Amino acid sequence: MTIPHMKSHCAAGVLAAALLACTMPASAQEPKTPQVQEIQAPMEKLTGGHSLPEDATHRVYVMDSVFQHLTDSRVNIYDGDSGKFLGMVPTIYNGQMVVSHDGKHIYIMTTYFDRVTRGKRTDVVEIWDAKKLTFQKEIEIPPKRAQALNYRGIFRLTTDGRFIVLQNATPATSISVVDLEKKAFAGEITSTAGCWSVIPLPDRPHSFMTICGDGSLLAIDLDDQGKVAHQQRSKAMFPVQDDPIFIAPGLMRDKAYFVSFNGNVYTADFSGKEMQFEPVWSLLDDKDKADGWVPGGYNLIDVDRASQRLYVFMHPHGKEGSHKNPAAEIWVYDLKTKKRVARVPGRDALSMSVAQGPDHRLLTIDGGNVNIYDISAPEPKYLRTIEGAGEAALQVEPQPFQGDRS
Repeated sequence: MTIPHMKSHCAAGVLAAALLACTMPASAQEPKTPQVQEIQAPMEKLTGGHSLPEDATHRVYVMDSVFQHLTDSRVNIYDGDSGKFLGMVPTIYNGQMVVSHDGKHIYIMTTYFDRVTRGKRTDVVEIWDAKKLTFQKEIEIPPKRAQALNYRGIFRLTTDGRFIVLQNATPATSISVVDLEKKAFAGEITSTAGCWSVIPLPDRPHSFMTICGDGSLLAIDLDDQGKVAHQQRSKAMFPVQDDPIFIAPGLMRDKAYFVSFNGNVYTADFSGKEMQFEPVWSLLDDKDKADGWVPGGYNLIDVDRASQRLYVFMHPHGKEGSHKNPAAEIWVYDLKTKKRVARVPGRDALSMSVAQGPDHRLLTIDGGNVNIYDISAPEPKYLRTIEGAGEAALQVEPQPFQGDRS
């Protein structure tokens, strides 16, 4: 193609791109490849985490089932004063937890499947260092452990801390025993068929009781090998059909307090050779009954041993099926007089735990948020909330008090 008046192909009048190509040096017409300088750096290594603070007095343990993804359950650990997140221990598939009486270890009961949600099943009790949050040892147990929500009565320590007793369900019920001194499975107790939950007896070194389907209680004493040394079944404590009880009791040194769906209190006295039952009494007066107030929740009651006060979650307009409703209020009772001494807003809590000892604290959880109360006086005083402490958490535990062994 010929362009008039053009003296050369690089003269004026040609396309800008052509002109630019003519005026740039050949070396600048091609992009330079950047030179990459190789840097020698040491390989990073994953190391253990830092130890938790020495002062564990107000430490809070939240057992979070993360219900929407149960294979990722965990224990979240917080400082109860600042609300600061301190760390986490994985509990894998729908785990259960308990802290050792001396606060040095966290015991986990969980299940592993070799394909995460299917395949060979292995049930274990794991031992974790509570200060460094590092794994120490696992003890394999029969693949029968109850894969249940986090009721406190599924996985417990005996009062002396020697044994772990845990609920099995296949769905046939039995109880497995783990010897923490030998760090080994001690055996299975099958005489608890038809009974549910494990409740340590605070005044006996390695004994516990369980609630049976006919309304009776079965108390079992273990020998030093973790085998049944003695067992005693009581008469029926409550009418199963007419007034069923919640399995989570409040424990004094020689008594256990249970509340029923209808708001009655059943008291088992195990101070003597044979278990005795005190007269049944009600949480409700006539006005309470007219307004339909009833207990509700999961781990819904506890006692402060020093003050001998009972704490219960309550909600109005109770009906069939409302026994797991969250707390509209927290009611407080003097166990000596059996009289209500306080009632405060419940903040929709589902589970509670009383920190035994001189600090007098009540912890409650609504599934995600932990509320902390000062209970040194009869009326609980709200202190603070740890927000977002769990996704679907139904168990909150305080740091064990060294003077307490239950």
